[in-house]
Amino acid sequence: MQLPSLLILSSLFSITSFPYTTATPLNARAIRDSTDDATTLAAINQLLSLFSQSLDNKDFESLRDVFADDAQLGGGGAPPIVGIEDIVEFYTGTFENETLRTLHTVDTVLGANFTETTAASTAYASVYYFGPKIFERGGFLFSNTSAVFREKLSDEYVRDEAGDWRVKFQGLDVLSIEGAASVLRPVPGG
Repeated sequence: MQLPSLLILSSLFSITSFPYTTATPLNARAIRDSTDDATTLAAINQLLSLFSQSLDNKDFESLRDVFADDAQLGGGGAPPIVGIEDIVEFYTGTFENETLRTLHTVDTVLGANFTETTAASTAYASVYYFGPKIFERGGFLFSNTSAVFREKLSDEYVRDEAGDWRVKFQGLDVLSIEGAASVLRPVPGG
């Protein structure tokens, strides 16, 4: 039995207007043609688990083992975050606050479109945020101490020269925000 694992790309993507972007459409044929590649799917699950734990443990340097050097986050209307240096800087700035605790879980990981060097997946994630009574995230002030973000992830992967899988593109759709968090107001200049 596999425990829920994985990532959740920062929920502040929804707050900062990163719209949902489908990386690679998954369809019945793509799923049928790739269900026998259990090794690749296991590697994707491990990669997403490393992403989640990197954020939860505030081990931002481990993100270099998750993302390709030229990876892209977001997409759509807002400018994407491109490149490993900017990705590490983004997540460090987002999660380094010691009073903020997170727990990322992912389930229903559906992998498809496997080749020797590329793959794609969609997954659902729950991100639990535990913070102080009033806290700032992504340019907005929130009240209360906890919230749960439900999200859909659309990712594309590439195998690097060493044969390791890396996230090449990560898209996110926030489906709901539950719990005690409420947006108070935008932070000036945020």
